[in-house]
Amino acid sequence: MKISPVQNYSSPNFKGINAGSLLSKAANINSWQQRAALGLAAMTFQPIIDLTNKDVDEDTRIISANRSFAKGLVGAATGIVIRGGCMKAIEKGFENDSFTNTIAKYTAEDLSEEAIEKSKDFIKNQGGAKKYAAVLGTVVALGVMLVTNFLIDAPVTNWLTNKMNEKYEKDPNNKNDKANEPMEAAK
Repeated sequence: MKISPVQNYSSPNFKGINAGSLLSKAANINSWQQRAALGLAAMTFQPIIDLTNKDVDEDTRIISANRSFAKGLVGAATGIVIRGGCMKAIEKGFENDSFTNTIAKYTAEDLSEEAIEKSKDFIKNQGGAKKYAAVLGTVVALGVMLVTNFLIDAPVTNWLTNKMNEKYEKDPNNKNDKANEPMEAAK
């Protein structure tokens, strides 16, 4: 029986797109970058969906689109700032030896000195601080955002929505603005 050799491809190649390379790059996207991409998508697509909703009148569509855009913008901005800030703070914490030692003890395979030293080496010399900061910063940020959703996101979203709606109502090109319609002569 003759067996042909198996070719070992590192990743599939679809019409010039190296999927392995693309997925490898995507694996290095951290949580604030993911939030930026999600916010951009929310600010782009949800208002379009709202504007094309034929089940409601035009004023409702525009007000809904304004609200969706404001939610996407404010949510993305606070999410990026809080996630990025928490990640930087944790990364800065790794400059402190006691913080590094504490994390090394928790991440070591066991509590032996050799395992703890190996974990410290990973943190200090092999990029572990940045990787741990990404994970720990994201977890801390999620806790912070439980509070900021109510203290920052909701009020700023309402304020921005109201500003956008006021601008819409004052627009002279607005066909639905009752203030811009000529008054009928009294009979």
